[in-house]
Amino acid sequence: MVEKFTKKKSVIWISANKFGYEMLKHAIKTPGFDLQVIVTLAEDSSTVMYDGVDKSLWKEFGVRVMEVCRIEELPVLLAGEIPDIGIVCGWRQIIPPAILRIPQEGFVGFHPSLLPYGRGSAPIINTILLGLKESGVSMYYLAEGIDDGDVIGQKHFSVSLRDYAEDVYNKVIQAGADLVDEFMPGIIQGTAPRILQDSADAFEFPKLTLQDNEVDFSRDSLDLIDRKIRAFSRPYRGAFVCCGKKKLILWESELVSE
Repeated sequence: MVEKFTKKKSVIWISANKFGYEMLKHAIKTPGFDLQVIVTLAEDSSTVMYDGVDKSLWKEFGVRVMEVCRIEELPVLLAGEIPDIGIVCGWRQIIPPAILRIPQEGFVGFHPSLLPYGRGSAPIINTILLGLKESGVSMYYLAEGIDDGDVIGQKHFSVSLRDYAEDVYNKVIQAGADLVDEFMPGIIQGTAPRILQDSADAFEFPKLTLQDNEVDFSRDSLDLIDRKIRAFSRPYRGAFVCCGKKKLILWESELVSE
């Protein structure tokens, strides 16, 4: 029996968090997946990754690791190298059009929501804050808009009323791994699906600031306080109550019926 030949595709992987690290462990097993370089955040970058991983972990993959403060530095570091495919997984900076055009076959991204619902920032936190009972991960081709590129595939999962951020994060990792196993071979072979998003169904998650972490017992309902505590829990900074000039961090909550 003659094995089918799989042409290698050079890949640049851009990530700065645990999600991206876990996805790369699956992706690198794909036939024809020729990882050339990993791009991650430098220590002095102003971009904060609450779920970041130690830089040494990226060296496990045995390829060059580039550290940038801003993704706009990438063209200079590549010095004319043109990868076939770019993959972004766990990156909080917007990828500008000039960077999107570098890989010959474009960029693939991951987003922890069921696009076009849940475009935008903080999808795991917003999923809990909004009390959603279902979410998932979307694998898609990056375009110039916010999470509006053609969808490759999606994996759904349920969200419990008692799930904390870390619980949802673990579900995201499992769903993302399933997507990689199913669709990465097609991405390498150039046969992956491209499903146009319906803008009529689009919903963008609100952008959050650290002020949203604050619990106000005089204003917030008990249900909202509970959701805030679970949504902002580890790996994030935690919900908090201001006590004079100090903050009390709230990591766990329990709603008790009388």
